[in-house]
Amino acid sequence: MKHYFPKYCEKFKCIANLCPDSCCKDWDVVVDDTSFDFYNTAKGEFGDKLRSLMTIDEDGDRIFIKQGEKCPFWNSDMLCDIYINLGENHLCHTCKEFPRITQDYTAFCEHTLSFACPEAARLMLESDFDTNFATHIPLDSSADYSTTEMNFLLSARKRTLEILSDNKMPLPERLCRLLAFNDRVQNMLDDEIFDISSMPSDEYEKQNCGDMSFVFDLHKTLDIMSKEWLCELETTAEFAKTNTLSNRFDKQLTAYLDYYVRRYYLSAIDSMNVISTIKRMVCAYIVTAYELERLENPTQPEIVKILQRYSKEVEHSYENGELLEDEFIFNPLFSTDNLISIL
Repeated sequence: MKHYFPKYCEKFKCIANLCPDSCCKDWDVVVDDTSFDFYNTAKGEFGDKLRSLMTIDEDGDRIFIKQGEKCPFWNSDMLCDIYINLGENHLCHTCKEFPRITQDYTAFCEHTLSFACPEAARLMLESDFDTNFATHIPLDSSADYSTTEMNFLLSARKRTLEILSDNKMPLPERLCRLLAFNDRVQNMLDDEIFDISSMPSDEYEKQNCGDMSFVFDLHKTLDIMSKEWLCELETTAEFAKTNTLSNRFDKQLTAYLDYYVRRYYLSAIDSMNVISTIKRMVCAYIVTAYELERLENPTQPEIVKILQRYSKEVEHSYENGELLEDEFIFNPLFSTDNLISIL
């Protein structure tokens, strides 16, 4: 099996207690079975503490019981007591792997990092456009899906990334073209037409600019961890009503949206729904672009924080993903034409 790693994956190293927004806070930490079995053998006072601070949540997952919205093993020095007492090898799978993301497509495997990690976000924003990703697999590849369909998606993704990286166009225009192109790709998927030679164009017609407040309204209904972010969201929604976007942050936002394509596009091999990935990108762009626009002259760490925080609040929640998907499918406000009208 071939593995694809963007260059920034090689550079990543956890910065531990120097992290400005640790993954040890806000989230539940799921304890995998292998780690649970080992923790049950841990001796002494620390072993007793481990066992006393695990519980089963409402979804049936075994988790650590948070203390003040943080992992109970994240100590006052902002370091991990499990790492200190048992070693890195005995961190649970979630903690050992994050923010590394592995996407196994049987015939090949792609790797990336999560933008929800500040250090990973910094690396991805500072990296040049990386072309190290799959573009084609042999038709006789051993896989539990149609290789014809996967090659169709790989070709469509390649074209999607080409449009996204074309910095001769303003980013909103690129997003309009991505919506138009992938709407036609979606139609081909629905009709089970996987002819690469007849790939649709990215031409589009734009109606009069519409009101984008529905994008912010949707985000306010999500499972939000931080009251601070909800407050920022409400302030940004008001700002967006009377202000327009510049191109000051097109480079950083392009890097952010590139991450979305890499992480979510090929999930259509199971869902047969490719347009939702582009709609997620558009929504992420609108919210984060206006958040950035509110700042007169933000520093690079401030830019990283805005994009990283959006990822942490929105992406890593199954409930949020389901809610977004439903809105994109059933709410006419999120139709391709209407989203094009507000860009």
